[in-house]
Amino acid sequence: MTPTISIIIVSYNSAAQIGDCLRALQHLRFDAEYETIVVDNASRDESRTIVTGFPAAQLIPQEENWGFAGAVNRGVAVAGGRAIALLNPDAEPAPDWLQQIVATLHDQRVGVVGSKVLASDGRIQSLGSELQLPVMLSVYRGAGERDSGQYGEIADVWAVHGAAMAFTRSLWDKLGGFDEGFFPAYWEESDFCERARRAGQRVVVAPRAAVRHHEASATGKYSPEFYYYYHRNRLRYAAKWLDWLTLWEAFRPAEQARLQTAPLPDRRVARLVYQAGVPPLGLPSALERAAAVATGQALRAGSLPDDEFEPLMRLIGEADTNAVLAEVQFQSRLPLVARLRAAWNDVATRWYVRPSLDQQTRFNLAAQRALALLAEQATARAAADALDTALLAWRLNATQ
Repeated sequence: MTPTISIIIVSYNSAAQIGDCLRALQHLRFDAEYETIVVDNASRDESRTIVTGFPAAQLIPQEENWGFAGAVNRGVAVAGGRAIALLNPDAEPAPDWLQQIVATLHDQRVGVVGSKVLASDGRIQSLGSELQLPVMLSVYRGAGERDSGQYGEIADVWAVHGAAMAFTRSLWDKLGGFDEGFFPAYWEESDFCERARRAGQRVVVAPRAAVRHHEASATGKYSPEFYYYYHRNRLRYAAKWLDWLTLWEAFRPAEQARLQTAPLPDRRVARLVYQAGVPPLGLPSALERAAAVATGQALRAGSLPDDEFEPLMRLIGEADTNAVLAEVQFQSRLPLVARLRAAWNDVATRWYVRPSLDQQTRFNLAAQRALALLAEQATARAAADALDTALLAWRLNATQ
């Protein structure tokens, strides 16, 4: 029997989470046929072994990591459902999740539907996303709020959360699937939603379709590796969808202003992204995919390739460690002796040594703050210059 909907799960080293996800699917209440397809992106852990323990799940093993978009495309290629649902391996759907998803897709004006995504503590993680313009940052609706049913109605959004979303097969075929240029992750679902709207379809969130998302991202939320892939694909999204005048006169100055206050890891990684230039808007070659993964692995290991700010970072770290002089605490096996030595030291140093130490500490702190400010200004300026160069080079190549 042809399934009404196909659930596709992309797995990459997901052994710690995917078992709970598949067990949650066993408790779905759904009054029609559905299938579960797990596309494994060349995991090196026990993910595939765990999946084979769930006979209802079809495993599609891959011999290389195609990224999230590439794996979804390969999963949909073997799916038989009239609709497609995507579920992260670290997400656990409520029993009626699939029923609510399919009910929303019955509206022929709706092409993409997202879920109410809850964090592990039950707070709202996402009810879709909104796009901040002109800086092109995605912001989750309702993030961090307690879930008291305040978002009770289906709402149109800019994009849905890729951890738990669905779309019609007809729309998928019309759009040609996910753009695999958003490698290996981030912004691919936003790009799909953008194309869906331009095709005349609504992009909505169905708050009654709930999942608990434990957010076990392989890149580590807000790690240097996360910032690298997020900003790399964010720059690609901006170049793909903004006209040149908006890109140069609105996005560029907004991004330069953001860099002034961004966390230092964000700022340093953004500079690395911009130095590499705008990612190609076509499909990446095997060499380009390998280079992106290698850079991510280097960042995970704690290094920025050819980073001229590394000596300054070490200097700031040493200054931070040594900025405050630690007070000597006298110790003795005889408590009375320790108290007498401490009292004698207080009398001897109160009028001369202590003021000098305090003055030195204040100087150390001022020097440390000055070094930190210098690093912030230098990295922000370097990232802004790199962005200018990247956009101008992209514009030149685009007009040739």
